[in-house]
Amino acid sequence: MTTELTVLSDVVCRGVPVGGARLRGLLALLAGRLGPGCGTGALVDALWPDDPPRHPVKALQILVSRARAELGADLIARTATGYRLALTDAQVDAAAVLRHAAAADRVLGGDALPVRETGAARRAEAGEDERVLTA
Repeated sequence: MTTELTVLSDVVCRGVPVGGARLRGLLALLAGRLGPGCGTGALVDALWPDDPPRHPVKALQILVSRARAELGADLIARTATGYRLALTDAQVDAAAVLRHAAAADRVLGGDALPVRETGAARRAEAGEDERVLTA
């Protein structure tokens, strides 16, 4: 399978650069929970943390509709409680990195440190380190 969604550098989906912070945020949130997806409330809280729209569910529906129009109607599926990406982990670069890290951990007998626990990753998450981590 080919990677259809890239979120680790510029956000690109199916060869199309994704514009707009909220649209990129939506894809990143859904990519982080590929199987089950995200609930509507969690998506609204993450996408509009400080100033939620007057009609948050409708705003989310509009954002999803925009994503589908720009990137393909089949990209985002509705779930009972929210939305999910209709992609496999092999089609999303971030998921592929996590899958390879888990495989490395198994090969090393559980001695590999998760990326999020390294000092460089903590500094990067805190905005204290401008360098890009590469694998």
